[in-house]
Formats: sequence, structure tokens, C-alpha cells
Amino acid sequence: MTVQSRRQRLIQAMQRLGYALLLPVSILPLAALLHRLGEPDALNLPVLVLSGQAIFGQMPLIYAVAIAFGIGRTERGSLAFSGAVNFLLLSSALSALAPGLHADLVCGMLAGITTALVAPWSPARAKEGAFSPSGPWQGPLLSALLCLLLAVPMSWLWPALEQGISQITTDLATPLGAFCYGVLNRLLLPFGLHQLLGNLALLGEVNQLALATAQPLHQGYGAGLYPIVMFGLPGACFAIWLHRHRLRQVPHGALLLSLALTSACIGITEPIEFLFAFTAPWLFLAHALLTGLSFAICSALDIEIGSYFSAGLLDLSLSYGRGLHAFWVIPLGIMFFVGYALLFYRLLGRVPLSLDNQRQEMANIPPADPQMLAIQYLKLLGGMDNLQAISVCLTRLSVRVREMALVDTSQLLNLGCLSWIEINEHQLVLVLGPNAGLIEGQIRMLAERQAVPLGLKPNHDARDQGAW
Repeated sequence: MTVQSRRQRLIQAMQRLGYALLLPVSILPLAALLHRLGEPDALNLPVLVLSGQAIFGQMPLIYAVAIAFGIGRTERGSLAFSGAVNFLLLSSALSALAPGLHADLVCGMLAGITTALVAPWSPARAKEGAFSPSGPWQGPLLSALLCLLLAVPMSWLWPALEQGISQITTDLATPLGAFCYGVLNRLLLPFGLHQLLGNLALLGEVNQLALATAQPLHQGYGAGLYPIVMFGLPGACFAIWLHRHRLRQVPHGALLLSLALTSACIGITEPIEFLFAFTAPWLFLAHALLTGLSFAICSALDIEIGSYFSAGLLDLSLSYGRGLHAFWVIPLGIMFFVGYALLFYRLLGRVPLSLDNQRQEMANIPPADPQMLAIQYLKLLGGMDNLQAISVCLTRLSVRVREMALVDTSQLLNLGCLSWIEINEHQLVLVLGPNAGLIEGQIRMLAERQAVPLGLKPNHDARDQGAW
């Protein structure tokens, strides 16, 4: 195996881990909402507070299950079960060897990763160096034994590692550290690796204590994301609308307004960022630098407000009361709205943005017949026979095809596709917005009816669908 192929394998593995880490993080807003609504100054319902605390308290277990399920390729139900068992074994053994450590979250992550890698192992093919589904007990038993053994080195290494991660999160609270974190957070997004950065920071002692007590996360350094998500990216949408209106092109006002509101209210920014992440990289670089600047300014002004998921209006309403100088996020955000609008409008005059210039209806509206929409996407992708694997991550649909020449990308905009990126000669990523999960489910249902097997890992070769 060449160095380049090994590097590609490593990046693909990190991407899968990043997607898997998104599963447990996505339920934090629900837990936070239940906890907040149940407090005395809201609905005063202790049952809601306890429900929210139950989710927060079991996040390490949820991480173990989600990672084992998300990374695994076959028998994912048994992998999730083994992940839960292995977490209990690892955390219990570590607590016995080194009491008082804040290690539950890292135990959940390690248990999930170990389970996904080891549980599918087949002794019959060990000499071939391959991984495949095994009998009902060999792989899970081996992964459980390995998790027990991991408790020994973890009891020696984790105190120093936790102290190092805590020191890094402390450094992130400085303007320079916050700037670097903000820029890196955005630059990693097109590769699906930004979740790794956020979850690494979660392993610090402060964030683990916040998670255990249902408090907002990233409290000391995460405030800088609010002005960008709630104001900056909507300002970018406004600049795109003005630019297209000036050139007398179809402005797509309804589409851009829906993307801006989705970012500001819910905090889902990918539909906007993927409009220019690959087609106009200079715009994305400017966006990353402005994000770092927002983080640095918030750090310099001692604005401290954490988030549970995405730094949108929902997160702000849940975290505002526990923040420090949180009000200044609003005027700072207005400044970033103006700054994004002016800078993007100027850059768009020099950097082409690959949006369709013909008079097409590009509105991202939930279809009246989802199955018919899925059939139309299948036709553009070259038919069911051309499709090898498919997966969804929030607003993106990643597909692997046998022949890219059979894919008709010229008609994707007509179906509501916001943007698309050809990763290589076989892999294609479609940015579909909220419809991504719906379309993926319909395509899988059609594949099951036609008895066509679809893999779960579009970023792997078809002959490699059973391996990391």
C-alpha cells in the first residue's frame, strides 16, 4: 500500500468518525430544550428537567453506541449493543484502577471506536488481514477483552492527556487561540473533519463538567460562532442576491432567504457554505478568516456564551442566561452582517460563483411526491445500476457511482439541488438541504424493492466496502 493510499484511508476513516460523532451531538438541543423548559422560571415541570438531565448524564454511553453504529458497516445493531457493553466494561475498570478521573466521555469514544474496528473481526480470515462479519461471539468477545485491557494504559495516560487538553481549551480563550480555533473550525468543514475538532475540545475537564451538569458547552471560547451563524452568513446570502440582481440574473431570493433563516434560527450553515466552498474557494477562505476574527473579538471583549449544537437563535435562547456579556453578541452580529454583505458583494465581482444563470426554478421546497423526486434523482445519477453506495449527513448526500460519465449534473438544479462537488471519478456529493435525508431514504427503499445492494460508505471503493 502506497503512502498516498494510506493517507487517503486515514482521511476517509477520520471523515467516518466525524460523521459518527455528529449523531450524539445532534440530540443535545433536545436535551437542553427539555431541561430549560422544565426549570422554575419556565414551565416549572421537574419531569422535563429530569428528562433532560438523563440524556446529558448518559452522553458517554450514547457516544459509544453512536460511534460503533456510525462507523460500522455490517451488523450495525449488534455493533451498537457491543459498544454499550464495552463502554460499561471500560469505564468500570478505569474507575476501579484510577478513581476520580473525568474519563467517561473518552471511554465512550474509545469503546465505540474499538467495537467498530474489532467486533466484526473474523478469525477464519485473520491470516488474510481482512475484516468480515464473524460468528455470534468471537468478534464482540475480543472487543470486550480489548476494552478491559485498555483500562490499564488509560489509567496511566489519561490524567496527563486530560490536563493537556484542558490547557489547550484554556489557551483557546485568548484572542489568538480563539482566532486559530475559528479559522480551523471552518477550514475543516468541507472535509467533514470539523466535528473531530469540536469533540476533541469536549474532552477537557471544563466541558466534561458542563456536560454532566447540563450546561452549555465551549463556554469560554465558543461565543464567536454566534455572530457568524446568525448574522454573517445571512449577510453573505444578501450579497449573493444583490450581485445576481445587479447582473440581471435570476436572484433566487426565496431560496437565499430560506438558507439565511435556516442558518440564523437553527444554526445549520452547510447549505450556504457549500454554495461557495468548492466553486469559489476565495470566498470560503474569507469566510474562515472572518470566523476567526469573530472568535478573537469575542474573546477580547470577554463575551462568554456556550452552545449545545450549532450557535443559532435556538442555542442562543437556551444559553443566554448562563452567558457573560451575552448581549453584545447582537450588536457585534449586526456589524458582521454588514461586513459580510460588503466584502462578499465586492469579491463576487471578481470571483465567479457557480450558480445556474438560466431561468430555472431553484426553490428548495419539500416535494409533494418524495418517491417521484428520488426516481428523478436516480435517473440523473445514471440509474440504480450505476449507484454503488449512498450516505447522508445532515444536508449532504454522498454517493458513489460506477461511471461518472453517466451522471447528468446539468439538470440537478431543476430538482432543488443547491450545489454539488465531484470528489473523484466515482464519488459525488450533493448539497440538498433539508431534503437530503428524505431522498436518501426513498432511494434505499427503491433499492430494496429491486434487490439492489447499496453500500454505506461512498468514500470507499466498491471492493473495499467491508474494510476500514
